[in-house]
Amino acid sequence: MVHLLLAICHSLTLVVAPIMFRQGFSLGPFAVDAMGRLSPRDQLAVPGFSVRWHGRRVHIRIASDRQAIGRLTIQTNLGRILSTVSRPERRAAGLAAARSVARTLPEIWRLRLSPDHQQSLDVVTPIALPITAVALITQVTAFLLDLSPWLDQLQTGDAPA
Repeated sequence: MVHLLLAICHSLTLVVAPIMFRQGFSLGPFAVDAMGRLSPRDQLAVPGFSVRWHGRRVHIRIASDRQAIGRLTIQTNLGRILSTVSRPERRAAGLAAARSVARTLPEIWRLRLSPDHQQSLDVVTPIALPITAVALITQVTAFLLDLSPWLDQLQTGDAPA
């Protein structure tokens, strides 16, 4: 399903004429080149945006190095595992669901458990910079669609398909 979406989006970008500007310009923390492609304006700044997906805020950040190799970093909070004091039986179920999810995640996805029992998911993937807005949104959308079964698993305790 996700691969079909990517193929459709890719084919759409081939038939849509790119927006051309006389020269590049700055748009907030982004540099926009004459062809309308985005890249971080400053290598030290890490611009980004957030979206809501399945009731969770997902943070997307774009970083680059000197060779214009980009990194798309995606982070979301998956919820808190209850402490032993409040409900021991639900804590055990929450820890079991987290272990089950961690074993089935794609290789580049990292599940973290913080000292305050918050679970978060971190993904870092390379991207070509500069990038069009369509290509950026396509990559983020594909990730969100891939993420859905794991969010469902955390809520229900079932394994993703």
